[in-house]
Amino acid sequence: MAMPLSWKIGAVAASLIVGMLGWNGLSRYLAARQADEIIHDSARTAELDAQLARARARQNRELLANELKQRREDLSNTYQQVKEDARLYQEEQAIRLNKQRQEALRVKATYRLDRNQRCVGGIVINRSGSSFTQTVGTDGKPIPCKGDTAAQPLR
Repeated sequence: MAMPLSWKIGAVAASLIVGMLGWNGLSRYLAARQADEIIHDSARTAELDAQLARARARQNRELLANELKQRREDLSNTYQQVKEDARLYQEEQAIRLNKQRQEALRVKATYRLDRNQRCVGGIVINRSGSSFTQTVGTDGKPIPCKGDTAAQPLR
């Protein structure tokens, strides 16, 4: 039996429609699959970027922590050095002051009358045995005195 032409045309048209619907469905499926792959790739890339950012942040935190630790150690060492320098300065200052006091005492001692000298009438008199003489200064004048202290160094 032969199929009438209208049936053949209808069958071809139906085949074309089924083919077009199949092609459309396949295209949509492939497009959806490609979109899913793009989304997954984007998600993987975003996750890798996030991991990289976390690693960089961790590395920066570690670097900053190490730098802060080093600065604290440097500051501590500086404080220790300043403390030691201050201690040494104070010791040196005490030694200088002691030397100055000793020098002042030595100089003061050069103004004191010794056991062979007396202050008589405001003038230093030397006694040697039974003789008495005036003590004269560098200017050739008698050295004035008060109590047991001369106005000029005697030695």
